[in-house]
Amino acid sequence: MCEDLTKLGDGGITSDTTLFKKFTGFINQAYKEVGSALLRSDRRWKWDDTNWTDFPIATINLVNNQRDYTLPASVSGGNASTLWKINLVEILRTDGLYHKIELAEDGTFETTDTGTPTEYRLIGNSIRLQNIPTTSTVTLTAGLRITFQRSIVEFTTSSTTEQPGFMDSYHDLLAYKASSTYLLPIDRTLATDYLNLFNERLKLLQKDWSNKNEDTEYIISSETVYSI
Repeated sequence: MCEDLTKLGDGGITSDTTLFKKFTGFINQAYKEVGSALLRSDRRWKWDDTNWTDFPIATINLVNNQRDYTLPASVSGGNASTLWKINLVEILRTDGLYHKIELAEDGTFETTDTGTPTEYRLIGNSIRLQNIPTTSTVTLTAGLRITFQRSIVEFTTSSTTEQPGFMDSYHDLLAYKASSTYLLPIDRTLATDYLNLFNERLKLLQKDWSNKNEDTEYIISSETVYSI
């Protein structure tokens, strides 16, 4: 589809090693923009790339009398940028059960008390617990559990059967945006036309995603518009 949209013709991208790599990057960037839009469109059914083979949940081993911890990488081999949003933070108490802890409000956090944390604060790539955990109040192994939303599973030039991890009726979004990016320095008018199509289709995807589960009340979602 990208070869047709850019008028490069059959094999115009895939037969050019360098251009093929560039377009793979354009596709991945478009994919991330679609994922970000889905992240904002419905809080009740949290989007996660269906190409992932695990749940967006990670645990951290706690250390006796330690308050600060580095947030887990949401993608194996990834870095902090792959963790897009934190949905839930839980502490493993000595009763063997995870209990939700709350995000601390300003001015109510700092304490030197030890015990079971009930609040947390996020600072950069770290999570800071209110009460300092000890072996007598929490379970240290996998003692902190974080549920999150994360980046996509990126394509490579050898990805020949993989599909984008969202509704297949909107997979053309990636081709419109990638082709627009490529054409921007070449044909600004055509690039703008494709970007407008991308924006229009992205709005429809967000609406359709927010209506995927009929067992919920309708909530108006935000829409993102990209421009050149």
